[in-house]
Amino acid sequence: MIKKALILAALLPLWAGLFACASREELQAERQAKQSVNEAEDDAKCRAANAEPGSPEYDTCRQQQAAQRARQADIDYQKARDFDRVLGGLDDL
Repeated sequence: MIKKALILAALLPLWAGLFACASREELQAERQAKQSVNEAEDDAKCRAANAEPGSPEYDTCRQQQAAQRARQADIDYQKARDFDRVLGGLDDL
């Protein structure tokens, strides 16, 4: 009985680690899918402004879209960080 408990205790962290790896892969796939959607949206917005890919106007539009997304990501990160601090969570973000 004790032997079974020790084996279970040794295998439990390995089992949990396998699920952690799977969730990381899922998160990576989700990020890539979101990035693809964002790129498609940016492309559609810039084409709607009558800018053809490869033109200076298109490149400027895409840079502006990327900068806007970066600003929004910074704002979202700051909000999450502040929320964690209010709850007494992760102070070292």
